Amino acid sequence: MENLRKLILLFVVMIVCTAFIPGGRVSAASDTAGDSLKILGHASVKIKTSDGMVIYIDPFAGTDYADSADVLLVTHQHGDHNAVHLVKRKQSCVTITNAEAQVAGVYQHFAVGNITIDAVPAYNANHQKNSCVGYVLEFSDIRLYHAGDTGLIDEMSDLKDRHITHALLPMDGIYTMTPEEAVEAAVRMDPAHTIPIHTIPPPGTFSEAIVDRFTAPSKLVVRPGETIELISGSTAIEGESSLPRSFFLKQNYPNPFNPGTSIEFSIPEAGYTVLRVYDMLGKEAAVLVSERLGPGLHRAEFDGSRMQSGVYIVKLASSGRISSGRMLLLK
Repeated sequence: MENLRKLILLFVVMIVCTAFIPGGRVSAASDTAGDSLKILGHASVKIKTSDGMVIYIDPFAGTDYADSADVLLVTHQHGDHNAVHLVKRKQSCVTITNAEAQVAGVYQHFAVGNITIDAVPAYNANHQKNSCVGYVLEFSDIRLYHAGDTGLIDEMSDLKDRHITHALLPMDGIYTMTPEEAVEAAVRMDPAHTIPIHTIPPPGTFSEAIVDRFTAPSKLVVRPGETIELISGSTAIEGESSLPRSFFLKQNYPNPFNPGTSIEFSIPEAGYTVLRVYDMLGKEAAVLVSERLGPGLHRAEFDGSRMQSGVYIVKLASSGRISSGRMLLLK
């Protein structure tokens, strides 16, 4: 019971102190020069493209609606997805809801500047097929999938050939897929990165417990209020090996772990790279990598046999980019 009490306390500290983790993955949208994605909460997201376009999808959660929209997308008409009054729209803003996205059973294609948008199937027992859609957005080298609400459906397999770079999958297990079903969805779609969204019904916006149950290798955790740079996942030329060219830090596996776990990360270019582990007080616990590495996917092993149970922060830094994540050592 004492160990359980300590772990619960550590989780509380972890949640409260996330914003104060030095060098963490959190960044302001204005700090990201290229394409960026901000999770506002629930299924609400804001995307900024490198050419200055602003896209909102399923406005409802969060407060950062200050940027006027060029594109506004709504997947369906439930109140926790269609709060369009929160969004300031430019005079030229293109608004697409499920009504425009699916006409007489036909999923529509749209082009707005350099952005292309394809409506795709998204449905389950709580969301009828004729009144709910998902979207695949393409801009720069990014191919992003978003479904505000959906179940595990056969049509997800059709998206594998789209080479999705970022898939935003809902997984609260009540109105949407379970985390375990979302793992299968990620297998069918095979995206470079899979970001959990809609992990808890309103008024909550994020569930650590649900996210921990989502164990897809492509898992990328972006919490409400956090912004990430969008970089394409990998490119492959026929006859040559695939070379990841994005910067990311994968969730360690296994997690929770005892005593060892593997940490995979990718860097898009050669550079001096450091991978460190800290305890929740900010004290350095281990240096796993400190050397110049070439571009691509790398793996490091962490041995916690001499560490106490608890939450640890893993921090990756390379070529001016920084990413961090959390691991749970449970003895």
